[in-house]
Amino acid sequence: MEDWIKIYSFDSQYQAEMSKDILEQNDVKAVIINAKDSLFLLGEYELYVHSSDEKKAISIINEFKGLTKVDSFIMRGPIERLKDELEANDITSVIKVCRNPRYVLDNYELYVANEDVQKVVPFLTGEKLQGWSLAKTCTKTTQTRFRIEILNHSHIPSIVIKKRDAKFMKTELNIYVKDEDLDAASKILRELNGWTKVHTEDTRERAELIEKQLGKESIKAIIEHQPGGYAVYVEGPKTEAAKTTISQQKSWKLLETFTDSLEANYAAGLLENSGIEAVTIYRDDLALMVDIDLYVEEFQLDKATEILKHIATTENE
Repeated sequence: MEDWIKIYSFDSQYQAEMSKDILEQNDVKAVIINAKDSLFLLGEYELYVHSSDEKKAISIINEFKGLTKVDSFIMRGPIERLKDELEANDITSVIKVCRNPRYVLDNYELYVANEDVQKVVPFLTGEKLQGWSLAKTCTKTTQTRFRIEILNHSHIPSIVIKKRDAKFMKTELNIYVKDEDLDAASKILRELNGWTKVHTEDTRERAELIEKQLGKESIKAIIEHQPGGYAVYVEGPKTEAAKTTISQQKSWKLLETFTDSLEANYAAGLLENSGIEAVTIYRDDLALMVDIDLYVEEFQLDKATEILKHIATTENE
């Protein structure tokens, strides 16, 4: 790994992954090397960054030294309520706001002291989240956000907890509401009053492409898995605009699949700067990692392929 420098070593994979996540949210690309001996399980998880990012990366990591991120969301309310629950159980926590110029919304991150992580786990699984019940499970942040907004409109407070698998990858987002609000919340999220079904797709990936297309027109879309497929809902006043947008549906083709979000966003940005509309769809592969599919319109596929090939060739020279 020429021009890459090890900046930290960790005893646990969880801490290494969380530090990598913090760096990448601050536009610093990082790589984890598992330096454990496969026979004796000795060694550490080593975190590397490019030499040009060394000072910035060390500064960022030092800011979070001694802390572990246990949850995060793009709305402050759900994170503050979880913080309150932890504080009520004598677990001190702190909220840090992550602002990234590449994203419109801030990310609110909840941290606890490293030694308190194991105490927090039963709250993250819902086991000790007393007085709260699971109302809905989502797989995407934006889909969770829209549902939280619906609950807020009905004055129903909520907590959002990101569930992670054994490899510490996000697998789903769980929405919890107060026990006494569960029936009302479930009904609201099921019926989606004020929202209109405008389209149905056979696969989630195709429905998410519709969601992205609508998002570019500032139209919020909720995807619901139903017996007939994946239904797309929009807010009532946006119904006609959504139908018009969908009627002009583009023929998307998969260009490339990435496992690094920075690389995927970088490639999408290059294509956009070249006049090629690009869409990224995140897929959680529990056996491996998060895959990011990069789509372009069918008639732009050859041109987009050549652009990415040229960039790859240039970077390897």
